[in-house]
Amino acid sequence: MSEPETIEAEVAEIMLPAVQAAPVNLFRTEEPVEIIRRATETATALATVLRAQNLTVKIQNREHVRVEGWTLLGSMLGVFPVCEWTRKLEDGWEARVEARTLAGAVVGAAEAECLRTENTWKSRDDYALRSMAQTRATSKALRQPLGFVVSLAGFDPTPAEEMPRDSGASSLAGSGAPEVRIEGPIPLPLPRNWPTITKYVSEYDEFTHDTFFKFAVSARRLLYPGSVDTKDLSKAEKAELLKVAAGAALALRNAHRVNDFPPPTVVEIRAAWASVLEGQELALPESEEAPE
Repeated sequence: MSEPETIEAEVAEIMLPAVQAAPVNLFRTEEPVEIIRRATETATALATVLRAQNLTVKIQNREHVRVEGWTLLGSMLGVFPVCEWTRKLEDGWEARVEARTLAGAVVGAAEAECLRTENTWKSRDDYALRSMAQTRATSKALRQPLGFVVSLAGFDPTPAEEMPRDSGASSLAGSGAPEVRIEGPIPLPLPRNWPTITKYVSEYDEFTHDTFFKFAVSARRLLYPGSVDTKDLSKAEKAELLKVAAGAALALRNAHRVNDFPPPTVVEIRAAWASVLEGQELALPESEEAPE
C-alpha cells in the first residue's frame, strides 16, 4: 500500500464512528428466554399500576385496559401514539393513529370512528366525537405491538374503548347480560374551587394552563365589563365567574384527554370556554392577570 493510501485508511479509521445496530425489538435482545423474562417483568409492573389507579374496566368478568393504561405501557417500552389525522364524517369522526418508537419506526397503526349512530354519542358535540375517535385509534394502534404484554399481565387484550357501546351492537345482545357502555375514564366532577380548576388544566402542560387562565381574564371582562380585577367583583359575581370557569375546565377535560397528543390547542381551549358562554368566542387578552 502506498503512503497516500495508508494515510487515507488511517484517517477513515479515526473519523468514521462505529455504527450501532438498531434494536431488534422493544426488549433489545435476541434471546427468547430473555425476551420472555423482560416482558413478564414489564407485565407484572404494569398490572400493579393499572389496578392501583383504576385504569381497567370489568366487562363480563374480564378486565379491559383503558387508553391511559395502553399509553403507560407504551411509555414503558418506548412506543408512543402519534395522531396522523382526524377526519369529519357525515355522522361523526374518524382518526388514524400510528404507534412509533422514539427513532420514528412505525410499529403499529389503526383507524377508528365515533359515530352519532351510537346511542351514547348521538347528542354529543363534534369535539367529543372527534376526541373519542382519536382515543379509540390510539388504543387499537398500541394493541398491535403491545397486546401480548397486556395478556401476560392478566388482562383482556381488547382495549376498553373497543368494546361495544350499545346493547344493540353488542355481541352480548340477547344473552340477558346488562348493557355495557364504555366512554373512557370515569367522568370527572365539576370543580368547586380555583385550585381544582387549576389542577384540571395544568395536568396537560404549562401552555394549556396559561392559555386557559388568559381566557378566564377575557371571560371576566365579558361578564363584568367595568371590572379591572377579580377583586373588584362582588361575592356573587366571583361565584358566577368560578362557575363559568369550572364548566370550561370540565368541558376541556371531556373533549381532550390529558394523555392525548398533542395537548389542547388555543382553538380547543377557546371552544371549551365558548361551550359555557352561549357560543361566545373569547379573544386572548394582553394582560397576564388571573382570577384569584
